[in-house]
Amino acid sequence: MKKILGLLIVLMLVLVGCQSADEDSPLKVGMELKYPPFETKDESGKPAGASVMLAEALGEYLGREIEIVETDYASLIPALEQGTIDLIISSMTITPAREEVVDFSDPYTNSQLMMLVYKDSKVQSPDDLNDPEVIIASKTGTIGALWAAQYAPNAQIRNIDEEASAVLEVAQGKADVFIYDPLSIIRHHENYPDTTRAVLEPLPNTKGWGIAMRKGEDALKEKINAFIAEAKTDGTYDAIREEWLQDKIEEFEQYGLEFFF
Repeated sequence: MKKILGLLIVLMLVLVGCQSADEDSPLKVGMELKYPPFETKDESGKPAGASVMLAEALGEYLGREIEIVETDYASLIPALEQGTIDLIISSMTITPAREEVVDFSDPYTNSQLMMLVYKDSKVQSPDDLNDPEVIIASKTGTIGALWAAQYAPNAQIRNIDEEASAVLEVAQGKADVFIYDPLSIIRHHENYPDTTRAVLEPLPNTKGWGIAMRKGEDALKEKINAFIAEAKTDGTYDAIREEWLQDKIEEFEQYGLEFFF
């Protein structure tokens, strides 16, 4: 009996030690650093952008050092499941399919999906997408690709690894539509004003961006939700907007849209 009690005590000490080590170790946050001004790199190659600033503010709130782990977008959720990263803060839209695999915080933005359309395409609104004659070009693994597969199954869907290549398909008339967030749609239309249209009507059945974590981490989720609620009112969001998003806010106003962050 004494041996068993001794082993239990040792095991408890080991577990406490591991928990303490976890609390003291950096919180690894996965991002694809290819989406300025949210996830990008500065001139020296270090992670930068609005999402990086948000992650650093979260680290301060939690009392944890933050380590940004550059990860391809399609690999973010697998990396989270495998334990390579602890969180995802990478402009990731909350969807029912993703919620089956990982947990999300409350939305920290209300970003919606909109469309970049080839100038001569018959597509005028989201109602026109679920058509066998419509070709949708999407970046692999993104919310645009997931939305198209679920809500426009009759369309021809081309999943392409690079965002720029998917956009080029539309600009050259090889595809009808590219689906993504309004910030990207406006930017891509401005890059191809003669061959594309920005259809800024929100697609249905979409939510905002959330911070993703592994299933069952309820205590962490509660803390992150509390951080998001506080950050929206304590000046954190204002500082992020001033540092990274001011010109984008003005751009949205020109299109008569309310900015989503």
